[in-house]
Amino acid sequence: MKPPGTAALRLTGLATSIVLAIAAFAGASTTAQSASEGSAATAIDWNIIAVNTVRAATPAVFQVEGLIYMSYVQASVYDAVTKIEGRYQPYHHFRAPVDKAGASPDAAVAAASYTALAYYFPAQAGTLGTTYTSYLAGLPAAGKNAGVAIGVAAAEDIIALRTGDGRDASISTPYGQGPLTPGVWIFAPPPSAQSAQTPWVAFMKPFMLKSPSQFRPGPPLQLTSKKYATQLAELQAYGSATSTVRTDEQTNIAEFWDANAIDQINQTQRDLDSAHGFDLVETARGLAMANLTDSDAGIACFDAKYYYTFWRPVTAIQHADIDGNPLTTADPTWTPLLITPNHPEYPAAHGCLTSSDAEVAAELLGTHRIEINILGAVGQNVTTLTTSRHYATVEDLDRQVVNARVWAGLHFRDSGEVGVELGRDVADWALDRYFLPTD
Repeated sequence: MKPPGTAALRLTGLATSIVLAIAAFAGASTTAQSASEGSAATAIDWNIIAVNTVRAATPAVFQVEGLIYMSYVQASVYDAVTKIEGRYQPYHHFRAPVDKAGASPDAAVAAASYTALAYYFPAQAGTLGTTYTSYLAGLPAAGKNAGVAIGVAAAEDIIALRTGDGRDASISTPYGQGPLTPGVWIFAPPPSAQSAQTPWVAFMKPFMLKSPSQFRPGPPLQLTSKKYATQLAELQAYGSATSTVRTDEQTNIAEFWDANAIDQINQTQRDLDSAHGFDLVETARGLAMANLTDSDAGIACFDAKYYYTFWRPVTAIQHADIDGNPLTTADPTWTPLLITPNHPEYPAAHGCLTSSDAEVAAELLGTHRIEINILGAVGQNVTTLTTSRHYATVEDLDRQVVNARVWAGLHFRDSGEVGVELGRDVADWALDRYFLPTD
C-alpha cells in the first residue's frame, strides 16, 4: 500500500477521527500531572495496543514481520516524544507542525501510535479509533492539541520514510519446493499446501543497517565434516519428539523459547522499563531500541537464511543417507519436538533476535549483568506467556537460547551460535549510531 501525502492523509477517515477526537475532548479536565511531563504508562499502554493489533491481523503476521510493524509504530512514538522532550537524538528528523512548547507527550504517543497502526492495519481502524478517542478523553486538556499534531506528524514521517522499503514484496523464487538435494532446504513433511515464510524480509531495507547482508556470516557446516556429524547426532538424540535423553527441564526450556517473539520481546522490554523506573522518554526509547534493533537482526538473519537455504534437521536426519558423510545415520521416521517453521535453517532466528534483545538490555542498563526476567511458553502453547525465567547475564541468556533450539529439534548448535553472534553484531553496530543522547 502506498501512503498518501500529508495533505491527502488528513482528508481520510483516519485524520478525520483524530480531529473529531480533539474537538470532543478539548475541554477535558486537567489533572495534577503537568502535560509536559508525560507518563511512562502511556508508552506502555500503546505498546500493548500495538502488539495486540499486530497479533490480531488477518492473515496472521509472522514473527519478524510483526517486529517490523512494531518498529513502524515505536519509531513514530520515539520521534514524537523526543521532538517534544529532547534528551535523545530522534530516529528520523521531521518538522513539528506546531510549537512544541507545552505540547502533551502523552497525546503525542497516542496519536503517533494510532496513526501508524490505523494506516498499516486499516481493517482494525474502527476499533483502534474507539480506543484512541477514549484514551484522549482521559488526558489533560493542556497541550493536547499540540501533542496530537506532533504525534500525527511523526507517524506520517515514518510512513513516508518507509514507503517502498520492500515490506511484503512479491518474491518469485520458489524457495523450499525441492527437489530433494543434499544440504538444501525443502519444506518439512508433510509438504502439502506450504509456502516459504516471509522471504521478502531477506531483501527489505533495514531500519538502521546499510544493507541486509552487512553482517552476513560465512556458510553453514560442511555436510562431510566431523563437526556436522557430531551436531547431527546431538539433534537426533536431544531434539527428537520421542527423545529418551532429553530431560524434563530441557524440554521445558525448549518449549519456553517457542513463545511468539512479538509478544515476548515487547513484554520483556516493558517489564525492564517498569522495573527500572524509566520515565516516558526512556520507555519510548527502550521500546524503539528493542523493536528496531531486533527487526534489523531479523532482516540480517533472513538474508543469510535465504542466501544459504540450508536444510532443516528433520530433512537432514531423515535423509542422512544422501549427505555423503559416513559418520551420519538416517532415521526416516525422526520428527522434532516442536513444529519446524517454513523458512531455512541457518542461522537460527531465535539466536539472532534474543542476542540482539540482550544487547539492548545491556545498553540500557550499562552492564552485561542484566538480571532480567523473561516470560515464555509452557507446553506448546506459543501464543500465551505463562511462565517466567531469570537471566543474570547476557551470556546466560544467549547460551540458553542456543540450547533451546537444539533441544527443540529445530537447529544445529552451530546455527544457534552463529545467530547469536549475528544478532550481537547488528545490535552493537546500530546502538553505536542510533538512540544516542543529544549531548
